[in-house]
Amino acid sequence: CTEDQILPECLAYTALLQKVYKDFGFTDIIYKVATRPAARIGSDEIWDKAEAALIASLEASGVEVIIAPGDGAFYGPKIEYTLKRLGAEYVAESGERHAPVMLHRAIVGSLERFIGILIEQHAGALPAWLAPVQVVVCGITDQQADYVQDVVKALQSQGVKVQADLRNEKITYKIREHSLQKVPYILVVGDKEKASGAVAVRARGNRDLGVMPLADFQQKLAEDIATKV
Repeated sequence: CTEDQILPECLAYTALLQKVYKDFGFTDIIYKVATRPAARIGSDEIWDKAEAALIASLEASGVEVIIAPGDGAFYGPKIEYTLKRLGAEYVAESGERHAPVMLHRAIVGSLERFIGILIEQHAGALPAWLAPVQVVVCGITDQQADYVQDVVKALQSQGVKVQADLRNEKITYKIREHSLQKVPYILVVGDKEKASGAVAVRARGNRDLGVMPLADFQQKLAEDIATKV
């Protein structure tokens, strides 16, 4: 976000966190702002703005704010939402009670943040196995609407995330629109494809793979997904 958006974004996030935690029965939350460490990047001016915005957002949320000096990351200050200690214990073989050791393992970390990194890494062109929409099926005219739906159902039965485009628009417009959305595969069907049970396949990057039987495309897509290309 921009610098001006730090405050409203943090306000909105705190409100969302409180709602989600409340749904799970957690209302006793400790709110901390972890400020700049000795080893850090960025100017003091930017750190001043960031820390002030985080503190202001919590104060505007009406919660008690605890400052944790020097506990921020090297790249920026943090708001830490901490649940109070639950007093968890386990009984050892000796019969004595001990506090458990918690190992923190996070391969992808925050899911939302990792998705953002993926989008940036692939410039929005997520590979077929990750794409939220893997295939769009476009009919040239209304005459192919029933076949478009048949193709969609066949792909859905395979577990493919597929959409039908039955809008009354020129096929070139549809192709361009879905290409801009970086959909991995666009299938175009006209009367010839309908009659032969085939699909005209366009892969992302404006690659025309030609006409092929639907079963062949299903196999190709399955291989793409399995090999994560």
